[in-house]
Amino acid sequence: MKTLSKKILIVGLFLSEKNRRKILRTAADQLAELLTKHNIPVITVSVLVNPVGRFIDTITKIISHSSHYNIGIVPLYGGLKSYVWESISTRTMKLLGKKTVLIVHGGSIPVRMKTESKRYLKSFKRADVIVCPSNYIKSCLKEYNIESVLIENVLNLAEYTFHPKETFKPTIFWMRTLEDIYNPEMAVRVGALLAAKYSDFKMVMAGYDRGSLTMVKELAQEKGIANKIEFPGYITKEQKNKYAAELDIYICTNRIDNAPVSLVEMMAMGLPVVTVNSGGIPFMVTDNYNGLVVNLDDDEAMANAIIAIVENPALGKKLVNNGLAYSKQYDEQPVLQKWKNVFEQLEKN
Repeated sequence: MKTLSKKILIVGLFLSEKNRRKILRTAADQLAELLTKHNIPVITVSVLVNPVGRFIDTITKIISHSSHYNIGIVPLYGGLKSYVWESISTRTMKLLGKKTVLIVHGGSIPVRMKTESKRYLKSFKRADVIVCPSNYIKSCLKEYNIESVLIENVLNLAEYTFHPKETFKPTIFWMRTLEDIYNPEMAVRVGALLAAKYSDFKMVMAGYDRGSLTMVKELAQEKGIANKIEFPGYITKEQKNKYAAELDIYICTNRIDNAPVSLVEMMAMGLPVVTVNSGGIPFMVTDNYNGLVVNLDDDEAMANAIIAIVENPALGKKLVNNGLAYSKQYDEQPVLQKWKNVFEQLEKN
């Protein structure tokens, strides 16, 4: 790719020394790091956590930095606040004569499109390029004759250690924020079924508490497995690698999701994945190929899938090997090349 004529502006929420204990790292922050690392200069906005302050900062920088960029990247999630944020940001960029790239992140958007399609179609029509991090969203937009480009959320796979295993114990890893949309109570119910069969069952449930931790702990107490579950809170990449070495199977119980990067992280670290079939997950995990897929809230089916891996290590190793191969498409170089292709297309037009 030829050198870009100007910087790339990326709108989102970015980490700083002041806010890194208040927020999780975003896809926008990871994208900015990827481009900067490979000598593509970026302007990022904003590091402010307060929504009002961040909104003012965003619009101010879109205008004040207009001479320094030709292409702006804006995320779109499912909620109304996200829509308003995206709408004003992209409208401002269009008034300034900038090319806009819309990244569609919201796992709830396919459902919302059925009742609120006019709102989202306006956003899509304003964008010069629409990027989807999963084939799930891409296929949904196709139903409305909206063309998009698939670019996966980036992972630096060099930061993840692959942990080969010859056997698989009933030691379970669950990692998401503890809130209703990620259905942590299902993990506890599945754990109770496994504990009834295996005396060496244990589980780690990692992530920030967003309102469900007390309820989950009470359920674990009720099921008699409170002493079998560890709640370490939010964990770093180093801790993820540590738990991946100690635990043998990853489970995903999400009610709503688009393209959960956590699945790819686990595949890269060598954990077989057992997941529900919500949202875009079946577009990432093919049953009996790079994971086992069950219906949402089917506790017995998930427990039986885990038992199948424990009792049949050959199955576990097949899922692990295929998962590792799948994870490589999220690595820096293939994702970077896709972004370069988008920028080159926009610079030509």
